[in-house]
Amino acid sequence: MASLVTYAQIRKSRDREIRHVSSSSASLNLFHDQIIRQTVAAALDRIKEESGPPPSPFSFFVMGSAGRREQGIWSDQDHGIIYEGGPAQTKHYFLKLGNEISEGLLQTGYKKCEGNVMASNPMWCRSLEEWEKQLKEWVLDASWESIRYLLTFLDGRTLHGESSFITRLKLRAYETIHQGKLLVRILQNTMHVRKGVGVLGQFLVETHGPYTGMLNIKDTALFPYVNGARLLAIHEKILETSTIQRLEELPDSLLPRRERDKLRDSFINLQNYRLLFSNHSDYESGHYLAVDRLTKQQRKVLKEGLKDGIHLYEYVRKLVEKEDRDGRE
Repeated sequence: MASLVTYAQIRKSRDREIRHVSSSSASLNLFHDQIIRQTVAAALDRIKEESGPPPSPFSFFVMGSAGRREQGIWSDQDHGIIYEGGPAQTKHYFLKLGNEISEGLLQTGYKKCEGNVMASNPMWCRSLEEWEKQLKEWVLDASWESIRYLLTFLDGRTLHGESSFITRLKLRAYETIHQGKLLVRILQNTMHVRKGVGVLGQFLVETHGPYTGMLNIKDTALFPYVNGARLLAIHEKILETSTIQRLEELPDSLLPRRERDKLRDSFINLQNYRLLFSNHSDYESGHYLAVDRLTKQQRKVLKEGLKDGIHLYEYVRKLVEKEDRDGRE
């Protein structure tokens, strides 16, 4: 048998090439997909050597910024496994695979998720039937934690295996959400928006800690777009996961094309500014923008992007709250 690709070889390739693909968020995220797929394939080869081939079809899917194709240069792990049900040995096999993938990704440059949202955790490694039951429970429970888990799952996309599994689960989840009129509860879960521009037009930068004087672009700029577009995707039962594609697939009757184009361009600018003006020494530093490095024109573009995100989120809030009121009258 041919020698297995090592995680060290994949990491070496990642470190060598990543700076060359970091000029835009789109090219960077295509590269992340490539590295993660190589790591998953290498992990699967190792498990096959130890335990044989997978006992049933399965889907390995990524969530979070990876699921939305919105990772920075450094990214943590958010992933899960869906497999066709079977005996206890089937679950054991896929948990073993999930653990190998988690360890492999750690070695190839992706730190483990602090919240343990990984396929090595039984909560995120389930049979198709178990996943259907779990998603329904999260929707019906509608607690803050359950909705957070649900939204995390809805950002998921398959990187290896049966993509039909996650499509089936999302459509079922959308149906349950709409039947339970849960959109307003989801809105409340993501309601807090951290402003990045003050009433006098100044950037609201960090005032203490290691990032003093820098703007938290993740919380102030990117999240209003992410949360707003996700809510609209649930509203319209859109399966796409990236913020840009979610906006693209909205009907003109909900949000006119010209407005969607403006939002798309602003979001792309914000993602690219993060790449250009953060120092990327580690995962956390990639979320902070050195606004003092920006030209006058770049500051103007940044402020426009921040304002557009708030406008999108306010539009979504009013839409969902109006529909909730109308449904109760």
